Parts: sequence; C-alpha cells; structure tokens
Amino acid sequence: MRRFRPCMTAIGLALAAVAATGAPAAAQDWEFRITPYVWMAGLEGDLGTIPGFPAQSVDLSFGDIWDDLEYGLFLSGTARNGPWVIYFDGSVVQTDSTEKIGGPNVDKVNIKSETSTLTLAFGGTVSQSYTHNLDLYGGFRYWNLENDYSVYTPSGRIKRETDVDWTDPIVGMAGRYVLSDRWQAFGAADIGGFGVGSDFEWSLMAGVSYAFAENFSMAFGWRVLDVDYDDDGVVYDTTQSGPILGVTFRF
Repeated sequence: MRRFRPCMTAIGLALAAVAATGAPAAAQDWEFRITPYVWMAGLEGDLGTIPGFPAQSVDLSFGDIWDDLEYGLFLSGTARNGPWVIYFDGSVVQTDSTEKIGGPNVDKVNIKSETSTLTLAFGGTVSQSYTHNLDLYGGFRYWNLENDYSVYTPSGRIKRETDVDWTDPIVGMAGRYVLSDRWQAFGAADIGGFGVGSDFEWSLMAGVSYAFAENFSMAFGWRVLDVDYDDDGVVYDTTQSGPILGVTFRF
C-alpha cells in the first residue's frame, strides 16, 4: 500500500484546491468542446513488449512511423458547467511493419502493433478572469498495447501475440489565455503513474488557437508524452513528441 500514498496525496491536494473554489450559486448550462486532431509524433526510448526478450532502443521520426502507419485516431474534449470541468482524451494508433532478413533460418519478420490510450479527469477552475482560465484536475490514463509478431522461416510462419494494459492515476492543470478577439494561447500539463501502473509518466502540451467563428476554431501546438513502464518482462519506456493540429467545435 505504500506506493499508493503519494498519488492519493497528490490527487487529494488537487481536488482540495478545486473544492476551494466553491460550488456555483445556481445551476448553469453545460458547455462542450470536441476536438478531433492529428499528432505527428516521433517515438524514442526502450521497447520490450515480448516477455523474455530484452528491450531494444528505438528512435523513430514521424516520417518513419508514417511509412508503417495503418491508421491513427485522436479525439479530445471537455464538458464544463460553472467552475466544474470533465476532461477526455483518447487515441489509437496501429502500425504494420515488415523487416526483410533474408537469412537461412529467418526470411522476414512482420510486426503489427496497436497502441491505445484513454484519459478521463475531473477538476475545476481555480483562477479566472476575462482574459484567462486555469483548472486543476485529477483522473486516470489507461494504456493498452497489442502486438502481433510473425516470423517467416523455411518451415513456415511462427506467430505470437501479446496484450498488455495498465492504468495510471494522474494530476494536472490546464489553462487558456486570450491574446486577441480571435487568438488564444492554451496549455496543459500532468504527471502520473506513481508506481501504480507505470513507474512514472508526464505529459505537456502548449499551443495557440484561431477562432473562425464563435463555435469553430483551429489549434496548432506541440505535445510530449513520456511514460516509464516496466513490469513482468514488458518494457515501455518511451517519449512521444511532435506537433499537433486540430479543429474544435463548441456547443
């Protein structure tokens, strides 16, 4: 139980700060923001997703990943009522790569990988004015890694599948700042894991958005997501970083 104490303390402090804002005097209407986006991220770190096999260092640019990309889906959103807010972010990326070996025992190796994340958090506003808004939140990020390996030999194909998942508690903050009638700066940062799922993880995002209309805007920015997971022979110690581009619908 010792490793749970730091994360529970951090979440408790974040929620206590949220509670200090006080409840709204009267019920307010919900405001929703939905943002489909693309994240042109590279990947570097150590990967070892087959138990019993050593982790390997990887350093892939977005161009390298693009060559093997089958699909990538990214969606984030918020639901806000007065000072209270619910944050959501989900992604799924699948790649399919084949490495030609050409040896006497192994002709080629095919790896199909799918990485999914789901983030859900609850929080509230701790500072607000006409030009800015700052929220604190606590929640979780769920990870799922699925890999299908096929090794082609003179005697046939050897196939193996792995499926690993874990859930990390997270605490963080997010805010916006009005630059002009149409431009806003935005940012978000969180930390998590604390030994519950991964040893540690952190995320940072910053950018600007331009409003074409009251309920429609486009966002440009940069995102970094770092996680250090090592359990039961599976290693996923990686950093993903790259530009983001999205469109936001508000209703």
